[in-house]
Amino acid sequence: MLSSKCLTDFMLKNDTLYTIRPTGESSVAVQVFKSGLMARRKHVLFLQHYRGEVDYDHENPEKSRVELVFEANSVVCHDEWLNAEKRRELLAFVQRDVLAADRHAQIAFTSERIERKSHTRYELGGTLSLRGNRKPVVFEVVVLPKGKDRLEIDGTARVKLSDYGIEWPSSLFGLIGTKDEITLRFLLWPERAAAAVEKKFKTASR
Repeated sequence: MLSSKCLTDFMLKNDTLYTIRPTGESSVAVQVFKSGLMARRKHVLFLQHYRGEVDYDHENPEKSRVELVFEANSVVCHDEWLNAEKRRELLAFVQRDVLAADRHAQIAFTSERIERKSHTRYELGGTLSLRGNRKPVVFEVVVLPKGKDRLEIDGTARVKLSDYGIEWPSSLFGLIGTKDEITLRFLLWPERAAAAVEKKFKTASR
């Protein structure tokens, strides 16, 4: 168990560090839009397993840093307009042909710049690594501090599949036409790392 001194040292060194993990409130989604006669339809794929950290500077948010890692084989689909069999076929196709999860188990994002647009809105630029390809991507994000120990981060980015060497078939499961541009959306609730450790310390000390 950590001593009080070790706990204090850890908290001082990691005061601005927040950890990201899945919670009941958070979500990471990929929206794939149909075209042509199916233009009003879209596939919504969720990545269930992910982790990351935010080094968040409350006084100078532009100096903050974000890193995220998503597990490619954790994708699920709840499209109600597809029956269960079609959803299974879609997921198999996404994992095998789109994400190539057997060869590229992780999808990663690393921030490189943050530009403030308003009190809570930012432009978060960085690199998205997908299927072994690294390309620049820009997220429009809203950051809301929830006290000292928690953040709410809502981000959206548009990405072209062709930039990562991905070509969605023109006809899949009888559903014709899929747009090249997809939308990445995440709602995250990072928790200050020092606060989490302190909570465990207090629980263990009882």
